[in-house]
Amino acid sequence: MKLLRLITAARRAGPIVFRRQGHDSHAPVGPPTTMDAMPVPYQSYRQVYGELQSKFNLYLACSFVAFALSLSYAFYEDVFLVEGLSKPQSYRNRNKQ
Repeated sequence: MKLLRLITAARRAGPIVFRRQGHDSHAPVGPPTTMDAMPVPYQSYRQVYGELQSKFNLYLACSFVAFALSLSYAFYEDVFLVEGLSKPQSYRNRNKQ
C-alpha cells in the first residue's frame, strides 16, 4: 500500500516539476530599453581621448618596464633552467676558475 502511494505521488510530481522548469515564454523583466538612458557627452571628444590615451600609454610603458625587469631577474636567477637544459660545455670551460 505504501509503495502504491509512493508511485502515485511520483507520477503526480513529475509533470509539476516539468511545468515549473519549462521555458516556453519569458515575461518582460523591466521597462523597454530606450536611448534615454545613454549618457550625453559634455566635453570635447578630442580632449577626453587625449587625456585617456596619455594615461593608458603611461600604463603600457610602466608595465613593459616591469615585465622587462622581472624577465631579466628570472634569467639572472636561472628560473627557466637555461643552464640545465642547454648542452654541456667542454671540460676546459666548466673547470675554468
